[in-house]
Amino acid sequence: MGKHSDESKEQAELAKFAAKVLREPLQIRLLSDRVYELLTNELRQQKERVGRNYEGRL
Repeated sequence: MGKHSDESKEQAELAKFAAKVLREPLQIRLLSDRVYELLTNELRQQKERVGRNYEGRL
């Protein structure tokens, strides 16, 4: 019973968040831009780390 209650609560919170996002499209755009920036930075750093590791093996 507890698990079902937790799932219902999680679904209600998700629905509330989705409704908020629909009311504030600019905020979701800003969030998306920030997530993209963080991911591209992480990929760049990973490439740099892999490159350094590869150079060390030569």
